[in-house]
Amino acid sequence: MNHANNKLKILGLAYILCVSFTVTAQDFTYGAKAGLNIAELKFDDNSTMKSLIGVHAGLFGNYAINEKFAIQPELFFSTGGSKYSYNYIVAMAADVEMRNTATTASYEASGKIKTSYITLPVMLQFKIIDALYIEAGPQYNFLLSIKESFNDSPEEDIKEYYKTGTFGFGVGIGYDLTAFVPGLKIGVRYTGDLSDMNKEEVGAGNIKSQMFQVGVSYGFSK
Repeated sequence: MNHANNKLKILGLAYILCVSFTVTAQDFTYGAKAGLNIAELKFDDNSTMKSLIGVHAGLFGNYAINEKFAIQPELFFSTGGSKYSYNYIVAMAADVEMRNTATTASYEASGKIKTSYITLPVMLQFKIIDALYIEAGPQYNFLLSIKESFNDSPEEDIKEYYKTGTFGFGVGIGYDLTAFVPGLKIGVRYTGDLSDMNKEEVGAGNIKSQMFQVGVSYGFSK
């Protein structure tokens, strides 16, 4: 536990220093961003999971290092998770008159896991041409909630079985629409966990989250 707390303190300090440097820089913009997530949880045994649609919304700061490179720390709220379904077989008697004759019936079960996070990425951006850029960088995801529902049952809080946060990464591409609307950008980003979500191994193995994010941002000059 102390080791985890120390990592969080170091991460928090590094993030604060990064944001402070960005805010005090001369070539600095700040603003808000929002969009949709196409999220999915991945298990070690490659269990079949289906994507779940979520949202993200938050703030960013952007410091242009030079004409080609920029650094962009962000803070936003994000939701995700996964849907799943599987078939199971139940043995039963065929009928009253055939008690000794075994038969089976197949049923389908389905469920959903929903997550919410506060996410802190720091992205390094490289401008390919005047308006087109690529980006990559680390991020930390603070887990706010994780709930599971099975068939028609109510949602159950399962946060006690999961870590307080995960380390991950993001890579993406964006386009600056300033020529049409000053300050407006659109972007697509893929994010994935580098550390496991769960505290203890479950039947399907360790769990990591991944998602595609599609969003827009609007920036203001300092």
